[in-house]
Amino acid sequence: MIRFKQQRLALKIWLLSLVGSRLKAATDRPAIDRFDIFLLAIAWGNIGYAAGISYLRHVGDRVVNSKGPILECGSGATTLLIAMLTQNQKRDFVVFEHNLAWYRHLQLILKRLGLNHVKLIHAPLIDYGDFRWYTPPALDLKHPFELVVCDGPPGSIPGGRYGLLPIMGKQLSTTCLILLDDTHRKAEQHIITSWRQQRCLRFNRMGYLGSYSEVEFC
Repeated sequence: MIRFKQQRLALKIWLLSLVGSRLKAATDRPAIDRFDIFLLAIAWGNIGYAAGISYLRHVGDRVVNSKGPILECGSGATTLLIAMLTQNQKRDFVVFEHNLAWYRHLQLILKRLGLNHVKLIHAPLIDYGDFRWYTPPALDLKHPFELVVCDGPPGSIPGGRYGLLPIMGKQLSTTCLILLDDTHRKAEQHIITSWRQQRCLRFNRMGYLGSYSEVEFC
């Protein structure tokens, strides 16, 4: 069983390395090839469904066409995609992950792939009263975040992804773009409504049935 897991991990690393090589060339293009995204999903082992592929591609396109620090809340295939696209760029990429086992797994994958520029942080969830969110670490950044990929915490956590704005709002630039996943769900729609009570926001629902959205400050 252990040998099988090792072989499966080795195969995953090989496939992800192949994807990484292809994506290096993508940084010179304004849009990511859908085939590369599909390869990434296969290599990662979570093909998902069409909307998931669409979201991954959209994240990739936004990374390629943006500058400045990137924050990701929650980790997974998007983490690898962003890491591969920013590997040769001098920009900060910070990732919050609350699940220790998953954090260690992803840390191993990133190390095997040589994606050492990623600041993957184990940030346990803590109680903020009406919601739970990540423990915000002390970040030494020269500039505020220009792009946020918000995939966590899970919707089963009280408040879900709501904590991003009240906890990290001061570290987001005025031109920051937030990519919020799963906005076809009522919980995420409620989060956007709650955010708009705090700040002037513009949001644009995208993807199949509005499965993800772009959120910007007015």
